[in-house]
Amino acid sequence: MNAMPDLAETREMAGLLIALVGQTATQISQCAEECGLSVVQTSALLQIDGSMSMRELSARLGSHASTATGLVDRLAARGLVERYEDANDRRVKRVSLTPEGVATRTQLVACVESARTPFARLSATQRRQLHDLLLAAIEPGTDLREAQRQAAKLLGSIELD
Repeated sequence: MNAMPDLAETREMAGLLIALVGQTATQISQCAEECGLSVVQTSALLQIDGSMSMRELSARLGSHASTATGLVDRLAARGLVERYEDANDRRVKRVSLTPEGVATRTQLVACVESARTPFARLSATQRRQLHDLLLAAIEPGTDLREAQRQAAKLLGSIELD
């Protein structure tokens, strides 16, 4: 059986993971800035797939419906998305990318894919190994989106040094 990691080892591994997330987030933030978007707007633009309900977008973003509504309002004001009633249920609001939104999303994806992310320094085999190790370390049955939301909240309020 594997020995339990001690506190120092756990802190070091957590610190390395946080640094890796920070480097990746910085690159995504730079791509968002190049497109004149906030990171949250970028996330929404990347999540909108075809025509989707506002409820589905809210779930994908892991946000409250009112937050998604405000976000879509800002994207619509820039001409990147359109919001409309569902043809089968007028109570349901749907959102989709406009042609300008598709172009901006394409630019974002190209920027992110061309950035030399920390993972680009690893071989394909190493990336698969890292992926498998991270999955093995996560408690089975964990809702990954919820865990990511909780981590973002906590990391925003923790002094690391």
